[in-house]
Amino acid sequence: MNKPDAVLIVGGGLLQEPLVRETLALGLLPLVTDQNPHAPAFKLPGVQPFVLDTYDIPGHAELMRDLIRMYTVRGVCTAGADVAPTVAAAAAVAGTPGIPLEVAERTHRKPDVRIALETLELGQYQPEWLYLNETCTQHLETMVDAACGYPCVVKPAAERASRGVSIVPSYHDLAAAIRKAFEYGPSYLIEEQLYGTEHSVEGIFDNDGSLLWFNTVDRFFDYSSGVPIETGHVNPSALVPIQWEVLQTMLVDVAHALGVTWGPFKIDALLTSDGAPKVLECTARLSGGWDCQGTSPLTGRHPMRALLQLACGLPVDAPLTWKPAQGYAACAAILPQVSGTVHTLHSVKLNPNLLSGSTHSVIWAIQPDDAITPAQHNGARSGFVLAHASTYDGAWQRAHTAAEALAAGVEVR
Repeated sequence: MNKPDAVLIVGGGLLQEPLVRETLALGLLPLVTDQNPHAPAFKLPGVQPFVLDTYDIPGHAELMRDLIRMYTVRGVCTAGADVAPTVAAAAAVAGTPGIPLEVAERTHRKPDVRIALETLELGQYQPEWLYLNETCTQHLETMVDAACGYPCVVKPAAERASRGVSIVPSYHDLAAAIRKAFEYGPSYLIEEQLYGTEHSVEGIFDNDGSLLWFNTVDRFFDYSSGVPIETGHVNPSALVPIQWEVLQTMLVDVAHALGVTWGPFKIDALLTSDGAPKVLECTARLSGGWDCQGTSPLTGRHPMRALLQLACGLPVDAPLTWKPAQGYAACAAILPQVSGTVHTLHSVKLNPNLLSGSTHSVIWAIQPDDAITPAQHNGARSGFVLAHASTYDGAWQRAHTAAEALAAGVEVR
């Protein structure tokens, strides 16, 4: 019996929908897991859905043992989901390309990243930091003063999208920030607050360990609430070539230090005012802020396609990944400053130059009857606008103007 050629995609959310479409375009059957039985990607034509928690590593290994009896599983991957260990475990069972589970787990936990870089004398890529847990209650003031001072940043040890993160102006604000971090686990990091420009830097290493794809975007944040809320990005970055090179060197150094020599790797990076690159967070996956899913394809570059081909052992369309960007694309977050239950998402009249056609789109993460409040972390943003233009400023203006108009049109009851 001929078994269908398939790909296991871990995660069925909005950020995985474009990956599913790329899978279908390659003529492969998408097998998609998500704990939400109503996950958006489950509704796409041709998808085989499996309701399973994306963090359930043993569950995915068991599922894969069943899948390989029914399908020819060519590869396992994700994009925009923090599930690198799950992907690694499933790929190992399937015998498809991937990274070792222990490497994926190392990239998944912030303290392990910090410790590995320190051990391998790559501390120049890090802020000053402390790793603490709930048993560390004595001498906190002295430890923070000695390590990084104020203001500082408190973050959970194993969360993403700024969940549980606080900017701490002084010692008097520290206890509340630690309590917030404890909502996401028993351990946390306290880090020096850095100043400079923020970027998302991602790459894909090929079978020889060489960079097949590298890209940098400029990220914008609002810190007014004491929480870093990303308001959007522009792709590609406006940094000059030497700055691109500095970030690319850091990505390769950090990936290799953590044991990643194949597949995707992403860094949330900061360039300090004196040009020093710093790792804020990193993980063995492609980006989750509509970079690889939206703004890279809008500029004619397709990292998800390259990743799928690599993960499935197929020839990679290298020219598609390396060709220069065609103009600029921006993603702007829709951030309604209201609380309540969504009543209406108005169809706001927008200038066609701001939002129209296939190269500009609105992606809503909320629907009528959903409860909303002003976003307290990046996983709670209400939606996004993607826009393309021939200039950097033009792309951002189109996306940002449309996002503000749509945010103002959200009515609650």
